[in-house]
Amino acid sequence: MDLEKQEEEKYLYIGEVADLMGVSRDTIRIYEEQGLITPKRDENGFRRYTEADLDRLVPVKFYRENAFPMKNLRRLMNQKTRTSSLELLEEQIRSEQLEVLRHQRNIERLELARTYYQTGTDTFELCTVGNACRISKKRETYYETLVDWFQESRDDSDKIISYLNVEYDLNAHDDRQKCCYLLLKESEAVSLNRQDLIEQGEILPGGECLRAVVHTEKQLPGREVLEAACRWAEEHGLKLQGKAHAHGLYLSDEHGKTSRTFEVVLPLA
Repeated sequence: MDLEKQEEEKYLYIGEVADLMGVSRDTIRIYEEQGLITPKRDENGFRRYTEADLDRLVPVKFYRENAFPMKNLRRLMNQKTRTSSLELLEEQIRSEQLEVLRHQRNIERLELARTYYQTGTDTFELCTVGNACRISKKRETYYETLVDWFQESRDDSDKIISYLNVEYDLNAHDDRQKCCYLLLKESEAVSLNRQDLIEQGEILPGGECLRAVVHTEKQLPGREVLEAACRWAEEHGLKLQGKAHAHGLYLSDEHGKTSRTFEVVLPLA
C-alpha cells in the first residue's frame, strides 16, 4: 500500500518539465493559463506536475510542433466527442495544405528570381501570359503604389505576392508612365484559393506577349526599353499594341550602385 502511494506521489517541478519539453518555463505557464494542464501546488506554492499532467502534455507538444494554433489546441483538448475533434483536425489539415501551397509558391518565385538574375538585359522572348488582376487603385506615382503595397500586404498577408506594376502607353514619346498599381497573377490567386481577390479587382486579360528582363540603375525602365522592344518586334515581323507593363522584381547593389530588375511585358497585336 505504501509503495502504491509513493508511486502516485511522483511529480516534477516546472523547470524539469520545461527541460523535458525543450521549452521555456513561461511556455509551461501559458499551457496552464490556457487550461491545457492543471498542476497542483505543494505547501510552498510550487507547481507539481504529475503523471496526469505529463500525459496531457504529450499531445500538446505534438500538436504545437506541428503548427497547431493555440486557440484550436485548447478547443481540441476540451472537446467532448470524437466528431467535434475530427472537425477541428480537418480544419487544421486544410490550413496546413494551404501553407504547403504557399511554400510551393515561394519556391517558384525564388526560382523565377534566379532565372531573371541569369538573364541579360535587353533580351527579348515571345511568351504567353495568363490573366492578371489589378487589386489596388491606379496611382499617378510609383511612390503611392509602394505605400499601397506595404499597406495591403500588412492587412492581408497573401497580397505580399502582388507586383508593383507600372503601365506605359506605347504611343507616348517620353518616359512618363500612364499609371501604377498592384498586380496579382490570377494563377497565383487561384493556387491560394483566393478567388475573392480576383472578384474584387479588375481583370487584365493575358495572351501572346513580348517579354524582356531589364537590369537598370533607374528607378523605373526608361522609354529606351520600349523603343528597343518595338524595334525587335518590327525586325521579327511582329506588331505591338495596347499597354506595356513593367513589374518591379528585385533590387541589389552592384559596384556601389543600386541595380533594379524589371520584367517588361508588351502585348502583341
